[in-house]
Amino acid sequence: MASCILYQNLDASISIIDIPRSIEEAQGLTSPGRRLISSEPLKNPYPSVEPKTETAREKLGRLSLNELLLSKHLQFALEDVKGEYQGEWCLPRVVTSEFGGARHDCRKRKREDSEYESVRDEKTNAAVPNVSPEVVHLEVNASGGILYHNSKEEFLSPRTGSDEKRGMIPPKSTLLCGDIFTTRDTFITSAPQFHLIILDPPWPNRSARRKKSYGISYGSSEIQELLLSIPIRDHLAEGGLIGVWITNKEAFRDMLLHPGGLFDEWGVSLVEEWIWLKTTATGEPFCALDSVWRKPYEILLVGKRGAQHSEDVKRRVLVAVPDLHSRKPNLKPLFDHVIQKVGYEALEIFARNMTAGWWAWGNEVLKFQMDECWTDTEHN
Repeated sequence: MASCILYQNLDASISIIDIPRSIEEAQGLTSPGRRLISSEPLKNPYPSVEPKTETAREKLGRLSLNELLLSKHLQFALEDVKGEYQGEWCLPRVVTSEFGGARHDCRKRKREDSEYESVRDEKTNAAVPNVSPEVVHLEVNASGGILYHNSKEEFLSPRTGSDEKRGMIPPKSTLLCGDIFTTRDTFITSAPQFHLIILDPPWPNRSARRKKSYGISYGSSEIQELLLSIPIRDHLAEGGLIGVWITNKEAFRDMLLHPGGLFDEWGVSLVEEWIWLKTTATGEPFCALDSVWRKPYEILLVGKRGAQHSEDVKRRVLVAVPDLHSRKPNLKPLFDHVIQKVGYEALEIFARNMTAGWWAWGNEVLKFQMDECWTDTEHN
């Protein structure tokens, strides 16, 4: 089991995953001690922002039956974990308030340093020496995007134009960098069929718009048009899986699952629902499970091509301490367990970092691949 999975029950329906380590391990081959720069792990739950008066609560509305059932499911899952697991809820991090000023998390470690396993060559299990990767120059094509496949078993360092920033393209990975609409034709003519496609769409979000933390669409019609423009049906293999992150707005869930919705358009049926439960470093939900205003979870809807529609949808709970804003856990080790196929083709759309052996498509695919987002702990 990957070292980013800190706990998993027998049927893998409940897991604790460390977000920075999951992204580090997803790089495939990396030099010993190379760490992703992260944010401080949350130590205490956020103060309640629930309405104080009955009038305000009535205006905001009540939890739906589905939300009440989900909060109970998460409560029972958390109780199960605490009954069986007494370890860490996240691994020590290299933290900083801004990139470029990394420092070590000074929390006392519960594990010996020798238990930290650097990522190794999957074939030889040998630690990869710390060498400067070969530089490759990425050229913008006629569509305004960049398509590049790293066919090697080693990292490559990307350069675009006169940009002197250094980064890393993982082994056997492919990037398609650019706006979805303008690079769509390049994708259609270049991409294979995939056994797994993961999307983290830029759902309309007031908080993200306020912070300007990533590009977003500004309305339901725009995001629906964007998602419909992606040729999922033509590039998802028979029996393939698709996972879509959604916000907790019911309209976006309906956009995917209602009759005639996106899942129907893509030829997939819902088979699983994965809930990322966000906790503190001590395993407490970062806000109340039954909160109306702020939810301590995000949901990944998992569809399967060729599956029959069923009301029997399996739920999995992923417990993870949040990292930088909007940074998701890398789901490769969890999908490896589900797919159980060696060398399957996988694609992440709207990706902000890359995964060895996978495709990454979007206008920020190299965002967290750049050296400014990483540090070599041997030199700190």
